[in-house]
Amino acid sequence: MTEQSAGYVGTQDDVILGRVGAFVLDYILSLILGMILGFGLAIALDSVAGVYLGMPIGLLGYYILLEGATGQTLGKRLAGVIVVSRDGSSITFRQALVRNLLRIVDGILSYAVGLVVMLVSDDRQRVGDHAANTLVVRSKR
Repeated sequence: MTEQSAGYVGTQDDVILGRVGAFVLDYILSLILGMILGFGLAIALDSVAGVYLGMPIGLLGYYILLEGATGQTLGKRLAGVIVVSRDGSSITFRQALVRNLLRIVDGILSYAVGLVVMLVSDDRQRVGDHAANTLVVRSKR
């Protein structure tokens, strides 16, 4: 197992349950953020269009901003996992953007696509991880 950055590359197989637990918590938190932004924008714009604008911004923004800044969402931090580049270095905001925009594909059939791809992938990567060249590994912290 190689130790680099803030995570242990080579621990991808050890984090599947942590990823699932982190996903559940993060989804709830991002949904709350999306609802707050959506309803706030709806009130500010005096239009239901604010909900349609704020919800996706909150849902995706939560993941992109936190993972881009630290490699971890709140759920990932609690689960002891972190997103790193394939070489073990910290991910960039671009990588966070790519991996999270592809949640649209991973999320097909209630995230069944992402889960199946992750389970059959050698490095336990979902579609977004493959495209962004990232891994989710055990955190050093």
